[in-house]
Amino acid sequence: MDKKRLLHLFFAILLGGCSLTEETQLQQAHSSERQGGDAQAFQRYLRAAQINASPSAQFALADMYLEGRGTARDMERAITWYSRAANASDPVWSPQAHLRLGAIYQGEHGERYQHLQKAQEHYRACAEQGVAECSRELERLAQFPALAIIAAQAGSPSEGHRIATGITERGAITPPGPVVAASPSAGTSAEVLSQQAIALYARHEPSVYKITVYEQLAGDLKPLSLGSAIAIDSFRAITNYHLVAAGGIPVSINSEGEFIRESDVLIWRVARTDPRRDLALLELVDPHQELNFTNTMKPYDSVQVGERVFAIGAPAGFDKTLTEGIVSALRRERGVRLIQTTAPVTYGSSGGALFDAQGRLIGITTKGVQAGGHFNFAIAADEVQAFLAE
Repeated sequence: MDKKRLLHLFFAILLGGCSLTEETQLQQAHSSERQGGDAQAFQRYLRAAQINASPSAQFALADMYLEGRGTARDMERAITWYSRAANASDPVWSPQAHLRLGAIYQGEHGERYQHLQKAQEHYRACAEQGVAECSRELERLAQFPALAIIAAQAGSPSEGHRIATGITERGAITPPGPVVAASPSAGTSAEVLSQQAIALYARHEPSVYKITVYEQLAGDLKPLSLGSAIAIDSFRAITNYHLVAAGGIPVSINSEGEFIRESDVLIWRVARTDPRRDLALLELVDPHQELNFTNTMKPYDSVQVGERVFAIGAPAGFDKTLTEGIVSALRRERGVRLIQTTAPVTYGSSGGALFDAQGRLIGITTKGVQAGGHFNFAIAADEVQAFLAE
């Protein structure tokens, strides 16, 4: 055997031995970790990370520095080892390390390490590697959801009726289209009003979700509250603060059939709250699920007492129920703009949507008061806009 072939054989044996050593080290580290031997696991991960440059060991080591397991908590070293795993070409650990770094720079572990530009860079890197959660975090960092103001055009009543925005199945905004309405000369027939309500419901019903808030007790789920929510983008929705004030887990079932699939169950997290306005922002936990949404509003100053309105919610748990009424009054309570309406708001309806006759969101239904009559209220959409902008 010549010298060149001997060298090739030597390096083949050496590389094979390193691979075996790396695999053995990782198996021993995992075993130590499962048995609660964090200090021993840390040393084994450290050897595998340093000697073999294993992305799996680098990621595990970074986790241990981040959490203070098996060693003292050290954010700087955690960032160093996450960065090494992120820069590796490993299809599993590289995107996961970018995701961790994005969370750190987003401020999840304190303002000291917050750097939103770096967070975007890491989220973008793992989004390009196909991680849906990173795409969502990029969208969250880019801007908070905003409701587009679409007010009636000045001019004839027929021009005002033509201003409407449709929502496609995927939640995208369609160009303004016609809403069925009677001409001034023909009067307003019951058939025309009925068709208007039908068109409005078909457009906006998919964006209103029933919310049940559960508390987990000893393995069982106990319902705490029932309400509704209106989706404002592909993964966020607005509801009432009082529905989530006691804690618990908000859950929706988005199924039209008799049988419920796992994909029909939507689990939410509470992202932000505003007790004064009685508003809460919900986000889907599963980054792969998407919502149908409504993101057009009519400003409070354009709402008129006496105009027809429609509420969509889940009164008594009856999902996606449409009710009709008029605007009874425009009020303020502790500085919050409210719309009083004859459209019923009962238990389960709160957190739902109140639309004008052209399908523009004018409020979030919040409460009904029975005191010698039925008085129902919605928080003006302007308050939602202000809440999202803060």
